[in-house]
Amino acid sequence: MKEMLAAVAGIDVSKKTLDVTLLNEKGGKQRKRFANTTAGIKDLLTWLAQKTSRAVHVCLESTSVYWEDVAEALHEAGQVVSVVNPVRIKGYAMSQLRRSKTDPLDGDVIADFCRTQKPDLWQPPTAEQKKLRALVRHLEALKKSRTQQQNRLSTCRDEEVRASLEMVLATLQQEIERLEKRIRDFIDQYPDLKQKKELLEPIKGFGKKTAIHILAEMYDLSEYKNAKAVAADAGVTASHYRSGTSVRKRSKMSRMGKATIRSALYFPSISAIHHNPVVKQLANRLTAKGKKKSVIRVAAMRKLMHLAFGVLKNQTPFDPAYAG
Repeated sequence: MKEMLAAVAGIDVSKKTLDVTLLNEKGGKQRKRFANTTAGIKDLLTWLAQKTSRAVHVCLESTSVYWEDVAEALHEAGQVVSVVNPVRIKGYAMSQLRRSKTDPLDGDVIADFCRTQKPDLWQPPTAEQKKLRALVRHLEALKKSRTQQQNRLSTCRDEEVRASLEMVLATLQQEIERLEKRIRDFIDQYPDLKQKKELLEPIKGFGKKTAIHILAEMYDLSEYKNAKAVAADAGVTASHYRSGTSVRKRSKMSRMGKATIRSALYFPSISAIHHNPVVKQLANRLTAKGKKKSVIRVAAMRKLMHLAFGVLKNQTPFDPAYAG
């Protein structure tokens, strides 16, 4: 299918705009900016259809959640879509000695990456996967709101305001509990989701809530090529800066990927360091090497994602005796 594509396009996605670079089969280049809105995406589809009658291989970065609507619209319109981790685009730009960074130039880099690297094609989530993601994200938003109101209540001295906050908190708690049950019941309706949840839950450190979060935010986890790609997309790979024999900056988490996954893995990684034999073994080995706690925690997050990928890819329950 890729050999039949007439053109490639790169889209630099932001909250408000879509900066598009279109490269045709003869090497010609065209740029255009669209609003990242329903109307703007519609204009983009019309523009692409006017430029070529054949499918375009469109690449865009997985930037926050801003790419999701345009990716789905492009796929539904019959275009070929690849959603790429920003780390790969950044690395490609560096390899091409790109020094300038603007939205239109970013679109150029993404288009050239698409043309030369031919990244894997993206498949949109199913209707039930989208529904689960929407429910989980709404639940997380309500939990954040609850924390905010609890913080306000802890410092409030006015009795009338305290009474109002307590009422708001009671309502939030009731809705959170309702949503948690709704999500559990929803997953039970779909054998595939239920099976995946049951495979993820036994991973020590995960539990039901983390398993559900992984299912919602990385619905295609079992489709990744390897565990390394999973960790990179979740943003739990280490970023190193070393040069020669003298420059040795502290390693840190790359933070390029799915922030929601990293957030969901924070407390599970701490638990896994103490209770998951696979992660504990890794943590002990790194501790013996003098690694800092933050580095060990990132390694624990990465190992948890490796384990999650393994059980889903192989359809095999977690084995605590595994020492991989």
